[in-house]
Amino acid sequence: MVTTAHKTHQNPTPRVLIVGNYCHDVLIQNDTIVGESLGGACSFISAVLNGMSIASSLIAKVGHDFRYQVNQIPILAPSFKTTIFHAYFDLGVHDNGNQDRVLKRICACDSIKPTDLPDARFDFGMAVGVGGEVLPETLERMIEICDVVLVDIQALIRDFDVVDGAVKLVQLHETRFFSLLPRIGVLKVSSEEAMFMDVEEVRKYCCVVVTNGEEGCTVYWKDGELSISPFLANQQDPTGAGDSFLGGFVAGLVQGLPVPDAALLGNFFGSLTVEQIGLPKFDLRLLQKVKDEVQRRKMQSLHPEKSDNGLMFLKPAGHEQFHSSLGAAKLSAAQESAAMEQGILPHCTGQPVIAVNGKP
Repeated sequence: MVTTAHKTHQNPTPRVLIVGNYCHDVLIQNDTIVGESLGGACSFISAVLNGMSIASSLIAKVGHDFRYQVNQIPILAPSFKTTIFHAYFDLGVHDNGNQDRVLKRICACDSIKPTDLPDARFDFGMAVGVGGEVLPETLERMIEICDVVLVDIQALIRDFDVVDGAVKLVQLHETRFFSLLPRIGVLKVSSEEAMFMDVEEVRKYCCVVVTNGEEGCTVYWKDGELSISPFLANQQDPTGAGDSFLGGFVAGLVQGLPVPDAALLGNFFGSLTVEQIGLPKFDLRLLQKVKDEVQRRKMQSLHPEKSDNGLMFLKPAGHEQFHSSLGAAKLSAAQESAAMEQGILPHCTGQPVIAVNGKP
């Protein structure tokens, strides 16, 4: 049975198509389950886009056991179970302060076929499979119906051990997706995943954004590259950080920001996500501050010439100030939250808590 949150108002026409299955994430440490939550890149991305009031259409498949409450109804594959991932965290803390993670796919839902996609056009498409559910032919169909397609490389290079489901990565050029690179707009890659591709080669075909956690990200395109500054964060769980980055990145592009400013917004939402365990809940006060800053930035920016795929790569004047403004908004929200805990300010209701197995 699939349950959804009922909407009380009509949404605007979606400009973003998200393709990737929902998952059930189980966090394990010391052989003990320390957390369970709705997972999948699509859930983190949807949380960011919903928070930024950006309409999207989501194509995701779930099994007969799906019990989460979500805003967009997934496709029910009754003969399958919902994709499940177990994330094992070791006891050691590395020099960068982060914990290592071993990811295993315990079961996989049905793949997403080209015929599952809507017969409509979108400004932006996002191929964000996590369990091998996005097929090459599905990505090709997305390219046909979307003006700009952004792809998370994990949808392309993940392989899974036949015995225990441990996630393994393969070289990008060995996959059936490689020939489609000249037709996509942006490939998002983590610094670890970048070892499974040739950045210098791929940047000739499309924009490549390499995320590197607390060091921010680097944007590569055919004619240049830019480093985009990070935001300070007290990391609790790295799960979904790259997904939230991509959600923030697309949120910026939808609102007309050039790629450097959009990547900055991506870094911002990634920093918010790592400070929480599981799917993040964004403070409504903070979201409003971010929306205001984005609109102010949009009005201030001088738009440079666009490339062939419609993206703007040059860093406009005032980029550093935009970073400072977002950082100040985050700090202000944290101070307000602390004041609420002390009873100085009234509490502000954030996003609804997502139910786990039917329980809030």
